[in-house]
Amino acid sequence: MMKTYKWYVGNQKFPEECITEQYLNEEAMRYCMEYIPSSKREIHNKKQRDALNDKSECGYPIDKNGKHYTLPSLQYQQARKWVLRKSIENANWESKYETYIQSFKSKGKNRRDASTKKEMDYIPWLRKQLEKEEMSRFKRLADGPSFSAKSYNSFSINGYVFSTYDSEVNMTTQNSGVSMKAFTNFRASAKDKNLVEDEATYYGVVKQILELDYHDFKEIVFFCDWVRIEDKRNGCYVDPDTNLVFVSLERWKRNSNEDDDPFILASEAAQVFYCKDLSRDSWHVVLHAPKRLNHDVDTYEDALVFEAMENLDGSTALMGDVMEDDGVS
Repeated sequence: MMKTYKWYVGNQKFPEECITEQYLNEEAMRYCMEYIPSSKREIHNKKQRDALNDKSECGYPIDKNGKHYTLPSLQYQQARKWVLRKSIENANWESKYETYIQSFKSKGKNRRDASTKKEMDYIPWLRKQLEKEEMSRFKRLADGPSFSAKSYNSFSINGYVFSTYDSEVNMTTQNSGVSMKAFTNFRASAKDKNLVEDEATYYGVVKQILELDYHDFKEIVFFCDWVRIEDKRNGCYVDPDTNLVFVSLERWKRNSNEDDDPFILASEAAQVFYCKDLSRDSWHVVLHAPKRLNHDVDTYEDALVFEAMENLDGSTALMGDVMEDDGVS
């Protein structure tokens, strides 16, 4: 961007004025092009329409063709379990499976402790239950995707543009930061043996963007490295004075076992930026990215108003402040 601005300078005595004038000229031309139906540069208008298209909620790859990618066995099982677990119908079948396990234990046919059973035992059981069922989306999820997938460097979804970490190594932009909210079990302290379920926000970076092929449909998943948010000393902590979240990008959660969860659905992802903490190596401040590239953002000219609409807890107070500033009582 700075290289482009340097070309705007025609008079070395007034560099700022030259940049400002040229910038305004280009913005005016872009605005006019949107109202010229036969413009040779209508590609600008088309790109904006695509970016603000309602279908963008489903997501689309920025690099259209992608690359062929063969899933290793470990990644295949991890992705398969996560996508299946996120299906609406799955909760009901998991409940039936727990009943089946308890029934087996009561008859003495299965002496394994239910807490030590592997989740992978569930999938063969589920496929057997669905053998006589008609083909459906859930049955496809139980059967699993093809080992042949597609990988992308960038993907637009949820009003964000995500990129893989490796694809932006030599870039000044950062689009690989990702966060996800999920319910998990925590201990209140190291001495507390009782687990408490609570909602937590996970932070990580996108390593791969994969399109899984379920024959009848596709599913986009992100393979991520996740910050160890449970480790309050070396992983993640909230500063009590500023309420800012700090994370360490050197120690990641394990992803080498089938029971690990490095994958998330693309639809679950929200974007964050990591700003380096100059006082400590490897630590970064988490900045939540505002949504973009959708009609909701485009509707509000004031970014604060949109942020208020996104955050229901503070929406009433913030909207009231905005209305007072505008002279509305």
